[in-house]
Amino acid sequence: MTRKKVLISGGGIAGLTLSILLKERGWEPTVVERDAVMRTEGYIIDFAGTGWDVAERMGLVDELKKIKYPIDAFIYVDTNGKPYLSLSIPHVKEVLGGKYTYLQRSDLERILFERAKTAGVTVRFGTTIESLEDTGTEVVVTLNDGSKESFALVFGADGVHSRVRELVFGPEAQFDRFLGYYVAAFHLENRGYDIGTSATIYEEPDRSLWVYTLGGNKMSAMYVFKHENIGYVPPQERLPLLKKVFKGAGWIAESVLADIGEAKPIFFDSTTQIVMPSWSKGRVALLGDACACLTLLAGQGSHMAMAEAYVLAQELERYDGDHSAAFAAYEGKLKPAAAKKQRDAMRTAKLFVPSEHSFIPLR
Repeated sequence: MTRKKVLISGGGIAGLTLSILLKERGWEPTVVERDAVMRTEGYIIDFAGTGWDVAERMGLVDELKKIKYPIDAFIYVDTNGKPYLSLSIPHVKEVLGGKYTYLQRSDLERILFERAKTAGVTVRFGTTIESLEDTGTEVVVTLNDGSKESFALVFGADGVHSRVRELVFGPEAQFDRFLGYYVAAFHLENRGYDIGTSATIYEEPDRSLWVYTLGGNKMSAMYVFKHENIGYVPPQERLPLLKKVFKGAGWIAESVLADIGEAKPIFFDSTTQIVMPSWSKGRVALLGDACACLTLLAGQGSHMAMAEAYVLAQELERYDGDHSAAFAAYEGKLKPAAAKKQRDAMRTAKLFVPSEHSFIPLR
């Protein structure tokens, strides 16, 4: 292939990782991102395993280690805030040979964005794909500003509600698998909550709250709750829904929701997997949550996103730009692993948040 111009839809972990790796291999990637600026909302993630390996090969580990939050343990508390179970984070790190850290998803995206800028990748914020046509020799893309451009390949790294997937493979409903829960997360000022230096977890049947300090007077909260599938929840409806679901909840669950204010941005989504028979079609390929969303219940979503980007870039180089062979090899290597992680998440979904019949300490 002589033309190396490619389009990546999605400026998150998967899309930015792929853009960096392709740029280093002589491609000309352009990233389009729906949001006007880099995201700051979201929740904390463990970062280890495959994600760490890819970050190490990309030379990002030193930057990751600079991210430090004063969190030294995971602690489960009862309705009065009294701990009944704890796990030392330094112990987890020791078990994993030091190849472990925790950070916000937005921290990892920021590090990748800075590396992409340094590498000379073009990232266009506030830009989405309106339509695309695979002619067999190129992909003609119309963007939301009315412009039309041609690319050798297009990659959909635009999340669980992928626009690229919808345009090329059809409606989301044929690929989604709802696991029965919703997740909400946001940052706020710590107004006297005694959460110390731990990630503190409070649970009741069908609902739970995770809170942790971000340093100074800043803290973050994540709510997970069982609910019927109600699809997309608009921003203005998120806080009222959370207050309704957690009405009467113990510990600080209700007071934290009273403190955040109506204008605070809230990350909010369902625990919905994406399961597809194929991750590519013609000159278009998907990666990350767009084709194999694992959900929070499985964890490792950032790890898998980086692994998919790494393998995809490697296979395109190995097959000298023969996209058909590269896409097939990419799927062959990672699709079985993603499917296994999704099955594991289905099995453990009922354990992530306790039910009326589960004994919390034993679980």
